[in-house]
Amino acid sequence: MTKSETRKAILFSVLAVLTVSFSTLVYVSYQDYVDPKHVYGDWIEIGAPSYDTDIITLNETGVYKNSRLVTTEFEFDGSEISIKTGGGETVYIIAGSFDSPQLKRVVPATPSKRLIKKGYEKTVQMDGGIGGAKARRAALSDHFSGRK
Repeated sequence: MTKSETRKAILFSVLAVLTVSFSTLVYVSYQDYVDPKHVYGDWIEIGAPSYDTDIITLNETGVYKNSRLVTTEFEFDGSEISIKTGGGETVYIIAGSFDSPQLKRVVPATPSKRLIKKGYEKTVQMDGGIGGAKARRAALSDHFSGRK
């Protein structure tokens, strides 16, 4: 083997090792990105009255809604959570920020529903402020009682 052939063989070997290393790093990073452990935990509905607030729990055993098992599996692709039950499919997308992780339901689209990860409730107004119906009742009451 000549000096030139040896250099080419070494260069080819180094490039092959770098390519395999980079590919492995990309694969491992992607697997971590789509790992459902990132969405495990309790997710609390935002803007619902306290007596009707849904709590969805995602963990390795399945999906629970208000402490009741609804399915034993869900799919997570890094940005969407897909939950299939006998009642149909529900899809949530990751929303919010790192400091306020939230889920937004996109399927079914109505009624709209947002959830926040337990422990981050202080970052949003949980009760949704004064509700629309409550505000209308207060306005009508004020109007007919003569208050302004």
